[in-house]
Amino acid sequence: MNKIDQAIINALKVNMGYKEGEKVAIVMQEWNPKFEEKFRKKFDDSAALCRRMFEVFKKAGVEVELLSYVPEEPRSGVDATPELYEKIGFKEIIFLPTVFSLTHTKFRKTQSEKGSRVASMPGFTLEMFEEGGPMDVDYNRLHQETVAVAEKLRHSRLVRVVAEETDITVEIDPTLVHVSSGLLTEPGKFGNLPGAEAYVVPVHEGETNGFFTVPAGWGGSGPLKFRLKFFIEKGRFVEVKGETEEAQQYAEKEIKPLVFGGKDFDVVAELGIGTNPNITGEYVAKKGWNTLVAEKIFGSAHFANGNSQGMGGQNDVPVHIDWVVPGVKLEFRP
Repeated sequence: MNKIDQAIINALKVNMGYKEGEKVAIVMQEWNPKFEEKFRKKFDDSAALCRRMFEVFKKAGVEVELLSYVPEEPRSGVDATPELYEKIGFKEIIFLPTVFSLTHTKFRKTQSEKGSRVASMPGFTLEMFEEGGPMDVDYNRLHQETVAVAEKLRHSRLVRVVAEETDITVEIDPTLVHVSSGLLTEPGKFGNLPGAEAYVVPVHEGETNGFFTVPAGWGGSGPLKFRLKFFIEKGRFVEVKGETEEAQQYAEKEIKPLVFGGKDFDVVAELGIGTNPNITGEYVAKKGWNTLVAEKIFGSAHFANGNSQGMGGQNDVPVHIDWVVPGVKLEFRP
């Protein structure tokens, strides 16, 4: 067995805690002809990964199904189709190597409530299983290190995040702290692969105030063309500013609709802290922007707007976008 196939098996056995006889599902999103061509390669990469995982599991004697559906909108946070709800039934383990994330959707929440262990993997590619990649880490050790960060969050009420052109204080709900370490071995457990991050839901319309800056080439659901500064007051995004007229026009046309394009899209839904030492800014730049990977960069933080209900919060909207900030310093306050 080659290293990539072995890493795929490890994802099943180590990350998901597979036991012989358990049923496994792999959910694949198929191309929608209504979408812009710029998304085509992501669908091709996702399909290649889904089929490879299916073949590897099948050869290993795993009872596995490859289930597909056509997404209705080209963005994360949009729920799955009714047909997928019907087709999936109950599976002990579910992999979601989708193009657009299902993490913060009713579909994922419904499967977790059934007791399924769910690994959400939007934007995942076969390369991530390579030697030295984000899946090639000691996940048991990474779990302990991520838990330690989560414990700091649980004993805090405020978290100050400082970086270049970034100074924001987030009022968090310490009862809504989560560990996404890449170990999803308990019934009902869900998280993203690759790990790892500790994340928390901010207090809804609480004392979250300040600003953060996302560099050009970072993001977002995609990499930004220009460096942008996001302003937050009382737990809501209030402004996005570029440094030049061209950057501001870009912000107005491409970014503001993602943040202010619907009722309560502007709610601060998440503070996340990346903990994976194998993921760096250089790695992401080399492989291409992927929010799922970038938000796990060691020494980074991310702030999301939109849906928090999928993490135990109260904001139920069909969008959840993580904005990643590199090189942060954290201050935990009781």
